[in-house]
Amino acid sequence: MMRQSLFSRRRPWWRRGLDTYLALPLFAGLLLVAIWLVTLHEINGERVHAEEAVSDSLRELMGTYEAQVSRSLDGIDQTLRVVKYAVERKGALGAFAELERVGLLPPGVVFNISIVDRNGQVVASRPRAMPISVADQSYFTTHRERDSGSTYVSPVTRDAANSEWHVHFTRRLDDALGNFAGIVIVETDPAYFTSSYERSRLGELGMLALVGADGVVRALRTGDRLSFGQRLTAQQFRHIDGVDRYSDTRVLNGVALNVVVGLSEQEAMAGFERQRKEKLWQAGIASAVLMLGSGLLCLWAWQGARHRTHVRRAQETYAAATAASLDAFFVLRALYDASGAISDFAFFDSNSRAEKMVGFSKEALRGMTLCGWSPQARSNGMFDSMVRVMLVGGVHEQEWENSAPQLKGRWLHQQMVAVEGGVVAIVRDISERKLDEERMAHLAHHDTLTGLPNRSMLGARLEQAIAQAHRQGTALLVAFIDLDGFKLVNDSLGHNAGDELLKIVAERMAGCLRAGDVVGRFGGDEFVLLLNENHGIEAAPVLERVREAVLESMLLCDQEVQVSCSIGVAVYPHDGADAETLLMHADTAMYRAKDTGKNNCQFYTREMNSSIERKLHMLEGLRNAVDEGQFQLVYQPKVDLRTGHIFGVEALVRWAHPEYGLLGPDRFIPLAEESGIIFALGEWVLKTACQQNQAWQDAGLSPLRISVNVSPRQFEEQRLVQRVAEALEESGLAPEWLELEVTEGVIMRDLQQAVAKMAELRAMGISLSIDDFGTGYSSLSALKSFPISTLKIDKSFVRDLGSNAGDEAIASSIIGLAHQLRLRVIAEGVETEEQRAFLRHNGCDEMQGYLFSRPLAPEQLRHLLLRQSLPPTLNALLAEADQPALLERG
Repeated sequence: MMRQSLFSRRRPWWRRGLDTYLALPLFAGLLLVAIWLVTLHEINGERVHAEEAVSDSLRELMGTYEAQVSRSLDGIDQTLRVVKYAVERKGALGAFAELERVGLLPPGVVFNISIVDRNGQVVASRPRAMPISVADQSYFTTHRERDSGSTYVSPVTRDAANSEWHVHFTRRLDDALGNFAGIVIVETDPAYFTSSYERSRLGELGMLALVGADGVVRALRTGDRLSFGQRLTAQQFRHIDGVDRYSDTRVLNGVALNVVVGLSEQEAMAGFERQRKEKLWQAGIASAVLMLGSGLLCLWAWQGARHRTHVRRAQETYAAATAASLDAFFVLRALYDASGAISDFAFFDSNSRAEKMVGFSKEALRGMTLCGWSPQARSNGMFDSMVRVMLVGGVHEQEWENSAPQLKGRWLHQQMVAVEGGVVAIVRDISERKLDEERMAHLAHHDTLTGLPNRSMLGARLEQAIAQAHRQGTALLVAFIDLDGFKLVNDSLGHNAGDELLKIVAERMAGCLRAGDVVGRFGGDEFVLLLNENHGIEAAPVLERVREAVLESMLLCDQEVQVSCSIGVAVYPHDGADAETLLMHADTAMYRAKDTGKNNCQFYTREMNSSIERKLHMLEGLRNAVDEGQFQLVYQPKVDLRTGHIFGVEALVRWAHPEYGLLGPDRFIPLAEESGIIFALGEWVLKTACQQNQAWQDAGLSPLRISVNVSPRQFEEQRLVQRVAEALEESGLAPEWLELEVTEGVIMRDLQQAVAKMAELRAMGISLSIDDFGTGYSSLSALKSFPISTLKIDKSFVRDLGSNAGDEAIASSIIGLAHQLRLRVIAEGVETEEQRAFLRHNGCDEMQGYLFSRPLAPEQLRHLLLRQSLPPTLNALLAEADQPALLERG
């Protein structure tokens, strides 16, 4: 019988293979393979169709772009031929006049046309530009050395006459004898050849390029990015800027140029990818349904066998889990005395965790009783708890701080369950959790960086201190401290250095306090001191010790740093009877300390509230000033130091306040920045300045560049570029006559974003200038990346030129640095002849200041510009008669 039973359990493999729970998964697996083979075949077919569609689209785009570029090149070549004909007919100086007369001169907005003589000197240009020599340029030497009879296309270059990057198209000029007489140049922006980029057809990551036969790129646009000058092969166009593309290249007839069109593989195959994912999802869902169905059937077929297996394994698992549990299991049996009362408990069983907790093995513990193992069990309540569980029944839990030396662990959690004849005690060591809770409680009330009480705990401590001072009839000082110069350290040396500075300052402050005093971090770089004046001991010396301690220099990132602090103090009960009032008045006093030069301590006075009220009154008036037309612009001329001519002006805003009179920007710009009104005010200044400049030009005055200051919040606004574009469009002013001035400190807040925004503005044709240069903290590596044209030397360096060697060294260094970077330099605040002489001697390009003129009203500036355009003799007579009065009115 045993043999038959054993044989029946050992069925052949082929018999077991016929069982449902084995055959069904096999059949399901075959269906699964079929589903995926069909799905992958369909995906591969759709991929081929998608790639054919991309190829067709690429050919269509190439045909369109080739035709557009060919038309543009034909137009440029026709212009070169026309100008060449005009030069050979009317000469270099009369060619443009002849072409303008017959209406054949193309507009200067797109093309710059120049005529160069046989010596390489530019003799005529439209629009007018600085006459320079191009004798050393490749396009000049090429025509001088041979007469190819065709148009030469140079790589992208720029020169002193035109600081913008241009492609040069040139043709040779011959004299009557057929000898070389110079060249004709047509310059155009590389972006002109990629302006036909359409996102609807090329996508966000498409590519248009014009490449010379020499492999040098004349114009390359990928998405919104324009570049040129690099040398690329046909294969490299497929992987420019890390984006894989389909590309096609064609040679243009008649010129040594190729056109390249590319489509992003990701965008071109997006439709296919969506279909591929959809099919994969469908196959996955079908597979999941198939697997789920077959699995349920297998489970149903195998249910009986699994049930028995689970019961056996559950028993084994329970035994193993009990032995390896993190909880200590104690099974205790009740012992009774002669009267039938419980006299003790004997250990019956335990697990390995229990052995570690009590320090005894199971065998040794099994022969002990509870009170024999721990005599303190009757006095600490452990024995009584077990007796109560035995009598009441149910589950009982408690946590307690362990006092029994026999148990390991400071804090324990106990769960006791009454069972027949005894108790099961489950004990867990919760010391780590209790420590974590204590740490969490500490973190909830203390600053994580400095370890000082945080804002929440400061409020509670202040309430307690007020109650104590009220009971004892003593005074309490609440000091609000703000660090001076912390933001500069944080921005220039990094947040890690800023955090280290806060920790050092916190430690120094704590070291200055007496017993019973409290220092806490209120937030950011703000701290609060709570100082008691008990038994006639004044707390004011503590404040001075704190101020001096903060002022001591410290070493951060191998650089010596020094910050100061502004302290505002409110006294209980004189300045307030509750915590909120005392903190508010201390904060007010701290701002007074800031206003009075920083690094000092100010006690709160009632007059400070009136100062705040005036500020609020100013703020309220500021909200309506733009709508009510209370602002006005004045314009300070900018003068060329070499010629003495006015080439531009700076727009300066003034507020005609109905109560306080005419206010300078220092009185209201900080309020506008703080309140957000700067956006509306800045937009008004920008539009008004552009309209005024256009009005001067419409009145017949020579065009001049107008500078508008951009505040920090304006520059960081996302709509800045859009606002500038709207101001130019509404006024009709050409972008080349607008310059935006930005301080270097603003740029360095987020260098990458700032450079990108400046590049957008520069691409519009707007000039950019760094204002107050030398007072910020930009590095040379950052400065060379700025898309700017001008540096403005701050007036703090100009003020003592001629008397201060340090300022002279700084000014001359800035001028030299700017010229090395091919930037123009303007000095502001020039008021003396000594300053002008120094700047002119050291090569400074431009200046502005009271030496030439104060800021003028629009009509006064118009008269000044008109007088500048008069003949020198008449201009001198008018200037001698009118200039003092003009300056007096300004």
